[in-house]
Amino acid sequence: MLTLVVCCGTFFMKIPIVDDFLQLFRSSNLRPTLIMLMSVVVIVTWKTAGSQDFFHNHVAGLVQFGDPVNAAAWYQMGMALLLLGILPACLMRFAFGEPLARVGLGKGSPPAALALFALATPFIVWISHTFAAHAEFREVYPLNRGACHSGTTTFAAHVASLGLFYLGWEFHFRGFLQQALGASLSPAAGLWVQVLASTLLHFGRPDVELWASIPASILWGLQANYSGAIWAGFAQHWLLGATLDYFICFA
Repeated sequence: MLTLVVCCGTFFMKIPIVDDFLQLFRSSNLRPTLIMLMSVVVIVTWKTAGSQDFFHNHVAGLVQFGDPVNAAAWYQMGMALLLLGILPACLMRFAFGEPLARVGLGKGSPPAALALFALATPFIVWISHTFAAHAEFREVYPLNRGACHSGTTTFAAHVASLGLFYLGWEFHFRGFLQQALGASLSPAAGLWVQVLASTLLHFGRPDVELWASIPASILWGLQANYSGAIWAGFAQHWLLGATLDYFICFA
């Protein structure tokens, strides 16, 4: 029986398409294969099981969470941090033994990050103020639909939850994909893979945002390379989301 199994296994491994598949998990191909595989899996999981609809349909009835609107938004943000951020970080640290500083979570160059943030801040606030008046943005944002209908404490909590979301997002694309793949393939390959992946996740958002996500992904990727960490892009992205929601809610 064992001989038969070995013979069948040897036969199937000699089939070209099977051999091509197995090559993905051998030697130098293993690291980029696992990085891309995990990225696809966690993104799809977050878009399905990490969504607010999933929370309302499958989670809200299990435990009392208080205000279901706020709870659903916190669930979506927390799942982004867990799936896009924490799980990929664990893969890099414990499976590959990679210091997280090498994939964007080191201190980098604080002066460079602060300078980049300061230069971008007026432009970000202008963008937020301009597009907050557009109906297509008001139909989508804030992600927490209750943030506009409560006091300043609830809105501040919403802004804090956005921080969780953008930390997971920026690490996944500008750290996990860009830096980790860049080390295995090339810096250019890492950058363009994250641009592709992060742009595709903007489908369903306003058309202006979808198109703007392309240069924004390039810019934040270049900033991560320049400053040696994701923090400049993270702070800018967080500021963009927070000010857009503020102008939608209160301006």
